[in-house]
Amino acid sequence: MKAKTQIAIIVSTTAAIIIALTIALLVRYRLSKRVSESTVQQFGDPSLPRGYRNNNPLNIRISSDRWLGKVEPNTDGAFEQFAQPVYGYRAAIKLIQNYIRNRHLTTISQIVSRWAPPSENYTQSYIQHVADTTGIPADATLSPSNKQQITSIVYAMAIRENGTKFMPDMAIISEAWDML
Repeated sequence: MKAKTQIAIIVSTTAAIIIALTIALLVRYRLSKRVSESTVQQFGDPSLPRGYRNNNPLNIRISSDRWLGKVEPNTDGAFEQFAQPVYGYRAAIKLIQNYIRNRHLTTISQIVSRWAPPSENYTQSYIQHVADTTGIPADATLSPSNKQQITSIVYAMAIRENGTKFMPDMAIISEAWDML
């Protein structure tokens, strides 16, 4: 009888934890979809670089991906919009990790060549900027699970995408990593 009571307690505790986690995730998802009035104003602020107006510091193009924090409907027309910058950085980190894991683009040179192709960008200059800013050689092999490497690459790419007038906040990039 004692064993049955212990099992019942374990089962009910586990169920309560699962329910609490599910509720927490649903609340987080709903909050990530909210766009504050100040964010709506930010979307239209021409004094900010487009990446920062959209809370999308790496200028991720619109796709069918269901990003956490993705703003719908999108008012930009070309680039994703996020409710907060942390969601834009999170999406960028996930994309870079996917480039490494799924596309086998394992160096800064390969990642930036895909991200910013020569048909649209000065790709070699972009690669050099990211390598110089991070201190990671352009052809060094990257690990998708190395927080320091990936967050420093995202930081450098945000500077390249938006200019140096509005520097990225490494604390927000680190928070984005922690949300994965």
